[in-house]
Amino acid sequence: MSYQAEFFIIDDVGLINLRGTGEVIARFEAVLGLAMPTRPNQAALGKDIAVLSLASDQWWVRTHSCNEQRVFGLLCSAVENLHAAVTIVSDHFTGFSIIGEDARQILRQGISLNIGRLETGQCTRCGFARCGATVHVIEQYQHYDLFVESSYADYAQLWLQTASGRNRPSD
Repeated sequence: MSYQAEFFIIDDVGLINLRGTGEVIARFEAVLGLAMPTRPNQAALGKDIAVLSLASDQWWVRTHSCNEQRVFGLLCSAVENLHAAVTIVSDHFTGFSIIGEDARQILRQGISLNIGRLETGQCTRCGFARCGATVHVIEQYQHYDLFVESSYADYAQLWLQTASGRNRPSD
């Protein structure tokens, strides 16, 4: 069976991991121009930037790769001398966009939770096809961005090809 969805590697993404509480959060918000999501699995969206809540004191900032160093520098400066962490993690993860009417059906074959409960704009960490992943719901049922550790990128790509019906053994 072949599904009605396409997937591709996300080439233009910068990922910055943030950790902090209290005053640190206020400083992150001032730099980003966004309120940090405080509820689990939520994302805040701005112009050319998204902030994904991964834990009560941890977020990912998604931006274009060309903006990564600038945003990183501003965030670091904002929390200098405070108990906080700002780390570029772009090279540590590979992202895939899965887009189409069957995107959910493809992902649900390998995700360890009920992906149908995640709405547009939400995100989560979960098990995916025997590895860990972060999922960002761009449009519920239609468009998901999936991030796996880069060492699993080839495996995840082959898994997505197989699950979508595009890599079937010849009979």
